[in-house]
Amino acid sequence: MMVEYAVILPTYNEKGNLRAVVEAIGRAMSKVDYEIWVVDDNSPDKTYEEARSLAKEFPIHLIRRPKKMGLASAVVTGFLSSSANKLICMDSDGQHDARVLPVMINMFGKGADIIVGSRFLGDVSEEWGQRRNLMSKVATALANPFTKIKDPMSGCFAVKRELVEQIGQWEMVGYKILLEILVKSPDAIVYEVPIHFGARQYGSSKLNWREVWRYLLLLWRFFLYKIKNKQMPKQN
Repeated sequence: MMVEYAVILPTYNEKGNLRAVVEAIGRAMSKVDYEIWVVDDNSPDKTYEEARSLAKEFPIHLIRRPKKMGLASAVVTGFLSSSANKLICMDSDGQHDARVLPVMINMFGKGADIIVGSRFLGDVSEEWGQRRNLMSKVATALANPFTKIKDPMSGCFAVKRELVEQIGQWEMVGYKILLEILVKSPDAIVYEVPIHFGARQYGSSKLNWREVWRYLLLLWRFFLYKIKNKQMPKQN
């Protein structure tokens, strides 16, 4: 049976965080039909086993991929595996406050095509650290030629299925899939809503210098895409 909303949780070594995240989603989505897609890159900590266990209590679908294939491709895999009309992406480390989900659902009712959970309209945990905060601000500044929203690097966002389906070819470089959707959906109606970005409870961040390099490569590809299509995104 097709549901209206699907929440995609890309996972890699998030066994210690997954239950709390799934329970928070369940509380936030209790008044709507929803499903959760856990897309796991064969986590060494066996996150996929925790997902199977949670599937006895929650509407969870598990996709276990053979190896670490990257966050962006995990999100797209979840999007395309679900048949839901509204697709939501969240990190599986507990840093995104699930209480924003009803707000996103409400924004769909107001005509939004994409809703972004913005850290810069909300707040960020002090435990996040000055280094990561600075890196995030620099990355956001580098994205300014492609979109004018405040937090295009957010990993917490919702999008209508038709926008995902109209993207014929995905770059899927690095871990910032939202920016690709924004670049390739220039006429989309986009709203940002504030979120609290907390500290992860277990495990470590996936951000490293390799991901920084991959992000720069992604921006270069977007620059070429912009020239080829001779257009700029027109987000509100």
